[in-house]
Amino acid sequence: MQAIEWRAFLADVKERGVVTPLEITPSGTVLDGRHRLRAARELELTAVPVRVVEPEDEVSHMLRAALSRRQLTASQKAALALELEEYEQLRERARERQLANLRQNTEVATLPPRCERSCEIVARTAGVSPRTVQDAETARANDPQLFEEIKQGKTPAHVAARRVRREQRDLALIAPPLPNGPFELIYADPPWQLGNPTSAFAPENHYPTMPLEEIKALPVPAADDAVLFLWAVSSKLREALEVMDAWDFEYKSFLVWVKDWIGPGTWVRHRHEPLLLGRRGNYPPPEPEDRPNSVFEAPRGRHSAKPPCAYELIERAYPIASKLELFARGVPRAGWSAWGNEVEAA
Repeated sequence: MQAIEWRAFLADVKERGVVTPLEITPSGTVLDGRHRLRAARELELTAVPVRVVEPEDEVSHMLRAALSRRQLTASQKAALALELEEYEQLRERARERQLANLRQNTEVATLPPRCERSCEIVARTAGVSPRTVQDAETARANDPQLFEEIKQGKTPAHVAARRVRREQRDLALIAPPLPNGPFELIYADPPWQLGNPTSAFAPENHYPTMPLEEIKALPVPAADDAVLFLWAVSSKLREALEVMDAWDFEYKSFLVWVKDWIGPGTWVRHRHEPLLLGRRGNYPPPEPEDRPNSVFEAPRGRHSAKPPCAYELIERAYPIASKLELFARGVPRAGWSAWGNEVEAA
């Protein structure tokens, strides 16, 4: 139990005593009721009710008793049911080996073990959904410490599985070396970290993110005279300006993408996204007739995808500049170089 749970439990035992009998073996081993016994000792109770049991297998009995706890979450029950399943499989295989040794029949000893139970059967044992069992199994197979957090009620199974899948995805995505350049125009959409990677709405659920210092340290292959278009997040404007400064660009202005429907937000519901504009050296502004409107409207696409019209207004403003898109995804746009861990071959 967590400390706050234990204090509440202790207060209840102090007021009502131990209501549910402890389950013990004839030799006095407690199979179910460890917390009740601890509370009785701390409160110096002279006696507690017990029920003597003689189960065929004590470990299975304890795990099944734990599964009946009403206060356990679905994630905890799924984790316990997986441990029960694993224990019973190991016990059955040990029994098969014992029989094989008695018969001195090596063929029996090398028979394959019985098939693993499906998530549906384990889910019925736990009284939870097969998806919860699968999520708990994902954590158990890849991160034992995370699986322990599920059992302790610290981390829900779906959050743990999401973290495992995210880590596996991030290991598989390796960015190539940056192109040599130099480029006169840099267009970048950094993978900002927004502070809560376990949230269901976190960008980490869609792609690997980078700490601010790593983004700032990126050796951008820009020319001595160049222009930068940098996508920012409303909550990270200060950080975006820090990145612009670290890349040796001077802030000049910004554009605003107005989206076709409202999104989430902590302080306000966002329906826009800023595109900052900076300059390095003496790179000139666009010709007057090619200067973009500071506000443009376009529908949302998939998560974090930017509208094609952003490319179009940049190309109109700087038609002959050598262009590099940083943190790009998919097939590079014609006439552009692209860099990122999700860039596809043209």
